[in-house]
Amino acid sequence: MSVEGRQPANPATFRILPPSPRSPATGNLNARRLAALLILIAGAGLPAWYAAATAPPPQTRDIHIETYRYGFSPARIHANRGDRLRLTFSTRDTGQSFFFQDYDLHVSIDPGNNLVSVQSISRPDDPAVEMKTVELVAGLPGWQGWLTSKSQFRNHTYNGPLHGTERGDLIVTPNFLLYGGLGLLFAIPLAGLLLAGRGAPGGESRINLFTLFPWLKRIIKLPTFQFNLMLPMLAAFWLIILAGLLGGKVAGRNAAPMIIWVLWLSALIIILVPVFGRIWCTVCPLPMLGELLQRRRLSKDPAATENKTPLRLFGIPLVWPAALSNAWPRVLLFLLLGTFSTNIVALPPATSWMLIGLVVLALLASFLPEQRVFCRYLCPINSYISLYSTTGRVMVRSVSEQACADCDEHFCLTGSIKGWGCPYGLCVGELDRNNDCGACMECVKTCAYDNVAVFWRSSGWDKQVASYSEAWQAIVMFALACLYCFVNLGAWDSIRDWTDLLDKQNWGPFTLYALAVWVVGLGILPLLWYLLTRAGIALSRSARAAGTQFRVTSAALIPLGLACWIAFALATTLSMMTFVLQSLSDPFNWGWDLIGMAGSPWHILWSAGIPWLQTACILIGAAYAMQTLYHSWLDGASQRRRAILGAIPLGSFVWTAAASMIWFFAG
Repeated sequence: MSVEGRQPANPATFRILPPSPRSPATGNLNARRLAALLILIAGAGLPAWYAAATAPPPQTRDIHIETYRYGFSPARIHANRGDRLRLTFSTRDTGQSFFFQDYDLHVSIDPGNNLVSVQSISRPDDPAVEMKTVELVAGLPGWQGWLTSKSQFRNHTYNGPLHGTERGDLIVTPNFLLYGGLGLLFAIPLAGLLLAGRGAPGGESRINLFTLFPWLKRIIKLPTFQFNLMLPMLAAFWLIILAGLLGGKVAGRNAAPMIIWVLWLSALIIILVPVFGRIWCTVCPLPMLGELLQRRRLSKDPAATENKTPLRLFGIPLVWPAALSNAWPRVLLFLLLGTFSTNIVALPPATSWMLIGLVVLALLASFLPEQRVFCRYLCPINSYISLYSTTGRVMVRSVSEQACADCDEHFCLTGSIKGWGCPYGLCVGELDRNNDCGACMECVKTCAYDNVAVFWRSSGWDKQVASYSEAWQAIVMFALACLYCFVNLGAWDSIRDWTDLLDKQNWGPFTLYALAVWVVGLGILPLLWYLLTRAGIALSRSARAAGTQFRVTSAALIPLGLACWIAFALATTLSMMTFVLQSLSDPFNWGWDLIGMAGSPWHILWSAGIPWLQTACILIGAAYAMQTLYHSWLDGASQRRRAILGAIPLGSFVWTAAASMIWFFAG
């Protein structure tokens, strides 16, 4: 049927309009987008072309690799594509190995023997061949080989509790990833200036999941909703604790460290927090026993047991200090765990005792009449979750702001016959960010006006940094992300030796290492950020208070810090997933084979692609960080030039930090 022949139901609302002419503003925007795209292409392409044009010709090189506990010498080998590398090996102490998956090479090295046993990783059943010199050609074959500029070799022979940290790098020239990544990083601010608006960014777009999935609302409103999720998590929690205490001593074959530090932590970093916000807090079993003590029930319908009166909490008459009602306690606890993390991960019982300690701490905090004191102020995991959940897509918000404004009862805060008051002390009408909300869903139950829902945020993120403690939290978490990458993913075994308290008992170097971590994270980096903030104020001739601007601009470290954490977790997951499956198949190291993976050979998933994923993470994080900096200095249309000038000092720091991480990941 033609349009002319159709009769609309309401002619007043149905009009056929002629196509509108393209406005000059639209054409200008498209031109700027095209120019920005060309800048990005040139930024990535020209340095990569230069790397290829200046690559030296191949040659033959003799390289002797000495292996020892937790390291190689040399740990970093630079070669030209096509170089014929003649490798000889020796071991400084016990038997070691040279595991080089990208080049399908596994070399077993015995002390006092010039001959080494060589096997193909892809054909483990083939007999080993003894030889004195192992030859390989630098650079993998095919077009994909041209994209693989950095490959890691490992030690696959157990030689102590820190086994698994031994690694070295082969960097092949031309390094397209390094040159292209740094060039793209240089182009991002230029392209951003072309696309930068003259006002604050638009508000977030969100979708009411209760409207989209009505069954979700019915499930969340059940009195037993959170208990039904926490109970199986609690069972898994205690299984992990038992595995750490009763299982084998090798961390790579024990379910406790593999599940907690690889499977769970990587899922939290890569998926749960960036995508689902505070969803882990919904199911976390740590506060479960404390809430049982406070509420004297977890799953029973409260309205049936309290005679239709508001619910009351059990607790001793003590109040959590106002001076500690901020992010500082959890940040310091996370920093403490981060300082000892290498030793905790390497010793399976340490993981179990750490989890037991968190349960005890949560239980003791529940003696206070205030709800979720542990979760709000003491939980070290919340240091990561509360900060980076600001980027999460899932959030709890009010459906109508006006309905909350008209509400005098504030059942979401005080509780009602339908449920408990917010354990985090929040009023939904004032909730505008994910940092503090633990997504326990009590407000969904207690709201008498059905005005609370779970939303999916399709654009935007929470850039507000509410206090100086949160500003320090952003700085410390960024610093720890970089530190974790350097210590756990780098080829510098001397740094790991400083942290070795298990078999080398390096208490002196460890003390200096711990002191450096705390001083840099709590003192030097915040001071540097503050000084650069003052430099931005002076450069832009702004009248802003330096302290306030220090707090506001620290939000720029959130996307960059998250990018570093994701880059770290990706490498950990892809490298250790085989060990995770092995430990799940035999969690107590008792000879079980529950999922048929107990005897599977170690294999790094997409080994050649790890540096590309890590570099992409840093580039995306740096782009969002620079955008955040620009908007944190922007007052309005007339202040665009001042915003650019104000952001230059801190932007230089962000750019340098991102460039350093790209150099670290790409070679």
